[in-house]
Amino acid sequence: MGVEMNKTKKIVIGEAIFIIGVLVYLFFSTIPNQIYPLHGMTIIEPDFNFEIENGEEVIISIDKNFTNPIILKENSDIFLPPGLYYWKVKSMLRESEIRNFTVKGHVSLALKEREENYELQNTGNVDLNVTKKKEGITSNTILDVGESKEIEKDNSSYEGRQI
Repeated sequence: MGVEMNKTKKIVIGEAIFIIGVLVYLFFSTIPNQIYPLHGMTIIEPDFNFEIENGEEVIISIDKNFTNPIILKENSDIFLPPGLYYWKVKSMLRESEIRNFTVKGHVSLALKEREENYELQNTGNVDLNVTKKKEGITSNTILDVGESKEIEKDNSSYEGRQI
């Protein structure tokens, strides 16, 4: 009887060690991880996707303390103006380390031809001061990010500069 009890104790101890090992493995293998953007990266394109693993939310802030965080869930869209951002990933039980990235200002002005006129659109991520030049006469207009304006078809030239 004593030999059988020793075998049973050894089996129970072995099972307990195995279960503890599995739990430790699961705890450390499910740490939320940030894949993209890389720490310290500068992003030029306004359309980018956060890449994460083992997480459910991306938390973004303009300060390290996440005073006024922006919380993104799967398939969330957000426009981030130029600046330095801090981010982390959160799972149900844990958070990743804090990393940062910079969104760089991007000036982009698109001219689309329509039937009777042109459409001038700010396709960058900063507001633009657009200068129109025609036969020595200049005029200015402001185009906010994503804003467009109809313009007449003539021999004018247009130049956009960040405000």
